[in-house]
Amino acid sequence: MEALEIKAAVAQNWLAALCICSGRCVMAANGAAESQAWSDQFTQSILEWFDIPDADMDALRAMPYGDAANDMILLMLRCKRADEAAAEQGSVPTGVSLEVASDPEKLYSGLLLTCLGVGDRQLESLEAAEESMDLRSTVGAGGRTLCPFAYDARSRAVAFVVGDWLDMPKQFVSTYEVRIARGLERAVDKAMLGDASAKALSDDKKRKWGWQRYLTAGAGVAVAGTLVGVTAGLAAPLMAAGMGAIGIGGLGFLATTGGSAMIGSLLGIAGGGLIGKRFNTRMRGLREFYFTRLLLSSDCSDSQTHHLHATILVPGFLDGSASASPFAPIATVLGLDLGDAYTLYYETKELIALQSAFANFVSSTAKSAAISLILKQTILSGIIGAFAWPLAILNLGQLIDTPWAVGLERAKRAGKMLADVLVNRAHGNRPVTLIGYSLGALTIFTCLQELHRRKSFGVVEVAVLLGMPADGTATDSWLAACQCVSRRIVVGYSTNDWILAFLFRASALCSNLTGLAGVDVDTIFHKQPLMRRKLVSLDLGGTVAQHSDYLENIDDIMLEVSRHF
Repeated sequence: MEALEIKAAVAQNWLAALCICSGRCVMAANGAAESQAWSDQFTQSILEWFDIPDADMDALRAMPYGDAANDMILLMLRCKRADEAAAEQGSVPTGVSLEVASDPEKLYSGLLLTCLGVGDRQLESLEAAEESMDLRSTVGAGGRTLCPFAYDARSRAVAFVVGDWLDMPKQFVSTYEVRIARGLERAVDKAMLGDASAKALSDDKKRKWGWQRYLTAGAGVAVAGTLVGVTAGLAAPLMAAGMGAIGIGGLGFLATTGGSAMIGSLLGIAGGGLIGKRFNTRMRGLREFYFTRLLLSSDCSDSQTHHLHATILVPGFLDGSASASPFAPIATVLGLDLGDAYTLYYETKELIALQSAFANFVSSTAKSAAISLILKQTILSGIIGAFAWPLAILNLGQLIDTPWAVGLERAKRAGKMLADVLVNRAHGNRPVTLIGYSLGALTIFTCLQELHRRKSFGVVEVAVLLGMPADGTATDSWLAACQCVSRRIVVGYSTNDWILAFLFRASALCSNLTGLAGVDVDTIFHKQPLMRRKLVSLDLGGTVAQHSDYLENIDDIMLEVSRHF
């Protein structure tokens, strides 16, 4: 309270201070040392967005970090309530902070554009650097503002945190992201039709590269001297609007090849895209690794709409008779914001064999009423050790043990491969959500460990791990995963999952398995309250009775999960 009373600049600019403190809370939950540079750039971008006077900047830069930042937000919100009461009585004019906070359009449009590195003051910096061949060298360097058109997952996490503090619906973030994306599309069309220099640039590209022919073939075009792949993979379909000059509010710098390349980098167009045959799978010991687009209900209504975030869905086993993505049912789940959604396929032959093994195993155990009765008693009693299982079931282990062992190894390899993809930003310079069940969850968990090892932060925003076969008490592993996920990790588990228990019947991990017992957040992060808030363990026992239910009931499961991120 003392700091708030002494530093009048904080009280006068409480919304800017709230954004800065929210960023520092996110920073503390993402590895403070690793996120320091991002936090400094985010703070400077917020100061420029609110056009803070030079005399007040030092006070705002001196805002606290970590848990203290969280406490400071609570104090600042008292100022907000006082400002509101005074404004209602007409005793004081409405301040900038109160005006912006009470207007969702001003708040989210300004905050998201700032997070994208294209706020008003940031645009001025870009215009000044328009003639530069490398715009990134003049912006977002040396602890200044955020890089233009690089949407960090930590920045998106801040947008949700700020909205929560101001009691704004979470849907506002995605709503205004879509508006911004559509604004970019309209700017592309307008520039292509009305900007003579952009048309000349486009004509030049046609002559040199025949890009319309390549576009049809899905091969690629050259932008800013870089071969840009146009695929049905993880790249957002910006090509439908045409590559050319893009401007916001009359900004002309994106008419340059450098500006166009920056837009392509944001939405995952630059760099070649994702087609399975282009991955060097041999390096990771895999035969298959590719992505397909998952069309959602929102995509059907407007197939040209781009999203500023992407989702990668990773299955843990596959139904060989199904032609659609195993995640296709979640397309109709209300309130589930996936942005541009893609299914990752790897080693499909092994994953189909695993699902077949599950089905045969369940069918064989169900043939005997006696076996089923003993099985239920075993699970209910909580005795799931190697010597507690009925002999008849143990004899059936050969049906499932080998496919499972093979799948475990391939899932870990795929996780490292996925980390390669994310580090190289093939999905674009935008946040990504990772969702997986069974071995797919293990793939994601392995990916997060690899991202942490390579110090690649601010890439993953949300991770959903369903029925994951991993140790739920491995403190170092979970700490690494939390530092690489900017907003939320949701762990789904079921104490009824007797198949998963059987698969680990001879393992010391069985009693601590994430897919059976979740994660003991209070024990792992007993001294880190911000980390505890990030990780959610969700009991899915009412929906998941056995491991294969993660595939069969994925829509009901994701409906429950969507309430937690």
